[in-house]
Amino acid sequence: MSGNGSLVKTIEIKDRQGRVIATEDVVTYAGLLSLAHDQGLKKIETALVQLPEETNGHTAVFLAIVETESGIYKGHGDASPDNVASRIIPHIIRMAETRAKARALRDAVNIGVVSIEELALEGNGRPVNGGTTEPQPNQGNNRIPGMQSRSRPQAESEQSSNSDSPITDAQRRYLFRLLAERQIEGDDAHRYLLEKAGVELLDQITKAKASILIDEMVNAAKPAEEVPF
Repeated sequence: MSGNGSLVKTIEIKDRQGRVIATEDVVTYAGLLSLAHDQGLKKIETALVQLPEETNGHTAVFLAIVETESGIYKGHGDASPDNVASRIIPHIIRMAETRAKARALRDAVNIGVVSIEELALEGNGRPVNGGTTEPQPNQGNNRIPGMQSRSRPQAESEQSSNSDSPITDAQRRYLFRLLAERQIEGDDAHRYLLEKAGVELLDQITKAKASILIDEMVNAAKPAEEVPF
């Protein structure tokens, strides 16, 4: 497999009526894995960070560590009934692991385009639960390098509904877990999130903004010096 172009394909995002409302350039986990092998993949290790339980919104979280000839790279992945296709719900743990590996592999092979496995889409191209595609790539000036999104205009009511949905409990817990890994905890973590989100109360953080913050934290992680397990 040569070059990044052969990995990338464009998919259509559809609304509840089946109308195409956006397109996204994506890669597949299989393509990333193949490219990693071409570039000297040495090993992939994963660790379950959080089991899906009722108290955490049935959210599974994985850490993946990929080692290639160029170094060691880490990535986190989460999956819950709120951000996977309905047919994937029985396989939450496996999807979280796949998303973690995909993120680590993207860093390892220098691919900025999000993997299709990281998007919350049903098989027909509609966002899960009719909402936004979560986990989402960064938007606007904060988008992941290499991501190209060509969104078609949406009705104002649809945009408002998607952007104003409040942060979920699962997102809140995941954000605090990511901050804890940076040794930012307690009141410091609380203040950090308020400042980053530009709000006065955590409840004022929207679901869309929480997704952006999660992506920023995960993608800002530097390659690990050594495998911690």
